[in-house]
Amino acid sequence: MKKNVIKIPANNNEINLYCFLGEAILKTQMVEQALSYSITLKMNPAETKEQADECLKQNQSYTLGKAIKIAIKENLYNLSFQDELNAFLQQRNWLVHKVIIGNEEDFNAGNIKEELFYKIKDISDKAESIKYVIEYDLINFCSSKGKDMSETHALLKLQEQGIRIRK
Repeated sequence: MKKNVIKIPANNNEINLYCFLGEAILKTQMVEQALSYSITLKMNPAETKEQADECLKQNQSYTLGKAIKIAIKENLYNLSFQDELNAFLQQRNWLVHKVIIGNEEDFNAGNIKEELFYKIKDISDKAESIKYVIEYDLINFCSSKGKDMSETHALLKLQEQGIRIRK
């Protein structure tokens, strides 16, 4: 026999928290994807598209930490960007594994501190910034291999301005 259970609906703070967390997770996954493409292209510059696609299938399963380790081991980026990736990994790990620690009572009461929103939003913003660095780096890499990347560069500039691109 099932007891009548009344679920407490999420308040506006909780809904905002879920939205902020979702945005941060999605943007982090976009960084993972950008790293996968970068690793694939930079480590296999002479491969055919079909061969590169096969490599990409394997690389897309990399977690953020594994992708960063490979990028650093293979020296795919300059040292300052490698440091930035490592720092971002720490932020991402906090977001995924520790966001609740120290905030349990607030969460249970439906009170979420404004600082928590700011910290999560900072992670979203950092993920977006890192994604653009990787994308511009890939454009430069492909250009250095003789590819015309002017259209891709223009589309990325539009995206950076918040314009949705549909193909």
